[in-house]
Amino acid sequence: MLDALPRSSPEFARLLETHDDAAVTRLSDDLCLVQTVDFFTPIVDSPYWFGQLAAANALSDVYAMGARPLTAMNLVAWPADLGMTHLSEILQGGAEKVMEAGAELAGGHSIDDKEPKYGLAVTGVAHPEEIVYNAGALPGDRLVLTKRLGIGVLASALKKGLITEDDMMPAIEEAATLNAAAAVVMAAIGAHACTDVSGFGLLGHLGEMLQASAVGALVRVADVPLHDGVVELIKQAVYAGGLRSNRDFLLPRLRGTDGTSGHIDEQDPRVLALFDPQTSGGLLISVAADKHAALLSGLRESGVTGWTIGEVTAGSPGVIVLEG
Repeated sequence: MLDALPRSSPEFARLLETHDDAAVTRLSDDLCLVQTVDFFTPIVDSPYWFGQLAAANALSDVYAMGARPLTAMNLVAWPADLGMTHLSEILQGGAEKVMEAGAELAGGHSIDDKEPKYGLAVTGVAHPEEIVYNAGALPGDRLVLTKRLGIGVLASALKKGLITEDDMMPAIEEAATLNAAAAVVMAAIGAHACTDVSGFGLLGHLGEMLQASAVGALVRVADVPLHDGVVELIKQAVYAGGLRSNRDFLLPRLRGTDGTSGHIDEQDPRVLALFDPQTSGGLLISVAADKHAALLSGLRESGVTGWTIGEVTAGSPGVIVLEG
């Protein structure tokens, strides 16, 4: 569908087409503009934490590109009959997260809507050589993830009253953590490719990276980190419709270690967690094997945990082998 849309004029060749979630515009030999936008409906009860999560999520695309946030603008859809108290708390949470990122909150736009929504339009900057695309993964690279999976499952459990927000708080706090420190380490090490994990789940965003890089990957399911309680909830079929949609779309790209899809247990809770839509997920970094240890060490020194979940292969573009 998007291929049918009109393209920019040839004179605007500075806009670099990528497979990433942020648009990169080269302004000069030493400066790129990085722009992204994201907003969504609440996944938690607390307005303040919703603001924190939505802001961190929007900022994440800039960090995934190796850029630095410069400005952010609020995007608000709000039912007028809800009053302004909760909206004020949402905006407070978002503003604090923008300030933490070292960016400037530069206004925004609001509309009256039946369902609350909040997010940010974010502009960042970077030197052209600092930009990290998701189209650079090479065979032999190690795949490193910087946040656990499962916040989508936990949010579904919260809506169903199966857990409380306090039960979910470790996942909320992790999701609200900026990917800034991980981005700095990634850039310093010289990662080949990066993306952040969000609505398409781990395998969806990995698949985009592999397709863009014309490579495959091996993912060790047992090594993928999950939040506490996620496996047990999936066993009870507690997850969002987005997980099922991601699974149905991605299954044709998946293979077992025998080279076929026959040995993939798509009902295995740990496999299903790989499709879980994430909110403000971690960075998924593709790094050369000889820089892998340095990346993990740098992340650890910056207070970030990095989990090695697999490796890039010379397989068919976009195809992912799952190893138990």
